[in-house]
Amino acid sequence: MALKKTRALTHSFVSLFCLSLLVTGAHFEGDAIHRISPDQQLHLRGNLDIGLASNDTISPSAFAPWSYEPACTSKVGQIDSELCVYTDRHFSNGRGISIFTTPEIAEGFATVLASLQHPSSVLDTLGINSFTGAWYTHPVPRKGIGMLAKRDIQSGDTITAYTPVLLAYKERFLSKAQREKFLRLAVTQLPGPSRESYLKLATLSNDSSILAQDIASANSFETRLGEQKGAAEATVPHLTIIPESSRMNHDCAPNAIFHVNSSTLTHVVRAVRPIPKDQEITIAYTSPLDPRATRQKYLSDAFHFTCTCPRCLRGADADADAVLAEMAVLQRTLSAWSDPSSDASVKHAEHLIRLHREEGLDGYLDPAYCYAALMYSAVGSARGARKYAELAIKAIELRLGAGAPDLPAWRDMLDNPTKHWSWMVRKGGGKVVTATNE
Repeated sequence: MALKKTRALTHSFVSLFCLSLLVTGAHFEGDAIHRISPDQQLHLRGNLDIGLASNDTISPSAFAPWSYEPACTSKVGQIDSELCVYTDRHFSNGRGISIFTTPEIAEGFATVLASLQHPSSVLDTLGINSFTGAWYTHPVPRKGIGMLAKRDIQSGDTITAYTPVLLAYKERFLSKAQREKFLRLAVTQLPGPSRESYLKLATLSNDSSILAQDIASANSFETRLGEQKGAAEATVPHLTIIPESSRMNHDCAPNAIFHVNSSTLTHVVRAVRPIPKDQEITIAYTSPLDPRATRQKYLSDAFHFTCTCPRCLRGADADADAVLAEMAVLQRTLSAWSDPSSDASVKHAEHLIRLHREEGLDGYLDPAYCYAALMYSAVGSARGARKYAELAIKAIELRLGAGAPDLPAWRDMLDNPTKHWSWMVRKGGGKVVTATNE
């Protein structure tokens, strides 16, 4: 039972995980799937009576590890299983969590939860479910409620680190009424503060009869949970709601990025560049490496708004995507850098880095840094290889977390570039470009 790990691509000599994020728009782990349209974020439900009875005084223990007896649908033919509500009110020092999923997934998830029951002192040390002092919420023109910087935030700073309060099997086969019944129960059984935080989130409509699922659809990230399929394990997408993180609006050049720490089941948001006090904190709801038309269609279809960020306002699609096209050419060139006839050079790698920064894609620089480290190593510049290996490591950790599988390989290069397989492979052969960083 595990959170989905993003699939790595393998190089013929060494796995180069960071090179798997291409300008062609491959989506990445944690990509937001159902988020609120910014101009609808003022439709809050903090004081709305939706008929949910409080269960704060109910504490049966007969259904351990769950706090309540699971409530289930009848068997669903499409998945050959029931879907049930499971709640652990004690998870994460009393923050609580509910999950609407299959009994099989819940059984594995219970094992995960048991391993994550840290003492409050550990949670405090890790900064999980604690206010960082870095943000506050406030109306944003034409976007509704947003998250703004409470103080100057530096690149790499953690903005939020919270565990989810609800996970729900991503499905389209239950009726709205049936789905609402079980999601309302899942929300009802949460501890009071988590329940209220959920109910204060924005919705996609004004239909109070489907409030619980409307909030879930409007504010979800995606987490994939494992289930056994014969001898193999498959992963199933679940809508995941973290109320604090859901306050962040979208931008195609976001100043923050998120990942899920599977060892603590924590959704972590960190700054990818400095954010001045009172500036809005933004994340990407879809891949910012997709062409503008693709981004716009996705945002319109899923979230019912048209993005008006500077990247999207650049003009016609061809103009808006000109830099992406140039980046794609550079990546193709750098992908063949080990070919002796290739004209790939450190200048190509440096230019790719500059284009990412100019586009505001600071959170997606790890492939460019990886290419630069390899190119400098290939022409015999230990200093250049170390510089970009170190930057690649920081960028990979920022986008994918400290457990990303390729980090050991890049740390080995940082430790001793001259022992790396790429060292001087282009020195004296092919079209060699003299390193400028020695």
